[in-house]
Amino acid sequence: MKISPKISQLGFLICMVLNSASSQAAKISLDDCDLITAKPLRADFQTWLNKNRKLAGEGNVEALTMVAAEANNRLACLEEKVTEKSGWSMTMTSADGTSETTSNPGIPNIKKNPDAYAALKDAVKYTHLAGASDPAYRGMSAQLVLRYQTTLPEALETAYEDVAGANQLECVLKRKFGKRDAQYACASHRSTLAQLTTKIPAERRAALDQKAQQWAADFPAK
Repeated sequence: MKISPKISQLGFLICMVLNSASSQAAKISLDDCDLITAKPLRADFQTWLNKNRKLAGEGNVEALTMVAAEANNRLACLEEKVTEKSGWSMTMTSADGTSETTSNPGIPNIKKNPDAYAALKDAVKYTHLAGASDPAYRGMSAQLVLRYQTTLPEALETAYEDVAGANQLECVLKRKFGKRDAQYACASHRSTLAQLTTKIPAERRAALDQKAQQWAADFPAK
């Protein structure tokens, strides 16, 4: 059994040490719900967030992963607060490689909660962009869209392409990425892909599959 943090597909929590305005070292932990959902945000954290969002907009890979993690954790914190159910997820993997993930089902009518809706849009946007250089983020973005499919129907095709590419890279081409558990990653990709398959017309899936396969083929060696 694997127990993962709020950014469940990634399997880690991110803590950073920044220099505050007074030159004192301040710890910023992106799994601190009080910090990342505060109103107003703490000054040093707001500065960090603004800087990394700017860099992410310019395509900086590290910044993209940071703001994607922040947005996903912020969404999980708000889900937990609104639904009063844990924002953490638990994945159980059996010996034959099958897996089942239990997670917060999400916030009903999330558009009625501006903070949560903004977090959802940020999470989908930044995880998708980060997925250009990391298949884990492609899978996570697709899972978010699938979970909120009634809210984000326009994102279903992009989600399908994202997870199809990750599946092609890690499970068909069997390209190892970092220290990721391929068995768990592939089980997750297959499950997400199977669910999204029923949402996309066959002719559109063919075109998306082709783009996903090309992305995986062009993915640089690590």
